[in-house]
Amino acid sequence: MRLILATLLTTALAAPAVAQSNVAHAGGAEFFGFKTYWAQKREGCRPMISFKIRNTSSGNVGPIEFHMDVVDNDKKSVFAGGLASVPSTDLPPGQTKEVAIGGDHDITPRDCLGDMHEMAFSGIHFAVRLSATVGQDPAAVEIVRDEPMQEERVPAQD
Repeated sequence: MRLILATLLTTALAAPAVAQSNVAHAGGAEFFGFKTYWAQKREGCRPMISFKIRNTSSGNVGPIEFHMDVVDNDKKSVFAGGLASVPSTDLPPGQTKEVAIGGDHDITPRDCLGDMHEMAFSGIHFAVRLSATVGQDPAAVEIVRDEPMQEERVPAQD
């Protein structure tokens, strides 16, 4: 829970690194403004995605649960995962909310920043997948599919 709160606070510092311009719809909610970036810490960098949700319905959309996977493109496996949720009371009709989700694993500072002899590989080796479960519908809806991580880094808030 503390990780989710920390990642939500990190959103305020995320400068634009446009990852996807499409708008996705599910269960009366609209998802847009997707940005991928790295939250830089002393121990390394954590993959992040931020986006906005708008309740486009005239009523309650119900709670929304998010699941993020960060895929290592070289190994073709999940490198990190993250979860977040938005209670139905936080998204009344017509309102918009910004959400950020951080992965549960970091890459090393060298991999994130590079060094004098090698470039960082943070942006070219990882991609994000994001799905959501909206309201009482148990079926997950794919919101983002294999969106490359951007090179942008922002200071992490601990």
